[in-house]
Amino acid sequence: MTTNQEIYDRLRDLHNVLVYCTEVDTISFGKNKVFTPGERIVINQERGALFTQLALNNNQIFPHEVRNLKVGPVLELKIRSALNQVNATAWGGHSQDTILK
Repeated sequence: MTTNQEIYDRLRDLHNVLVYCTEVDTISFGKNKVFTPGERIVINQERGALFTQLALNNNQIFPHEVRNLKVGPVLELKIRSALNQVNATAWGGHSQDTILK
């Protein structure tokens, strides 16, 4: 079982790379994309699955309602690369408090 803190950390990371991707895309007027639309969909599917795990941990849903989905290894490498870019720049990202409100 994954702890709530591990889930929150992953949700923060996924949220930050999606926002970073959007900002890079906006600044470059659509010429530079970190993730394809399909990759963004898969990232959001993992986020949804993580929220169901949180709901289970908080006794809000039954075990059979939990979705277990993680991005594939190639996309995970792209996520890690984007996180490295976020951490290497002054962009900073969003905190857990900002994401869950």
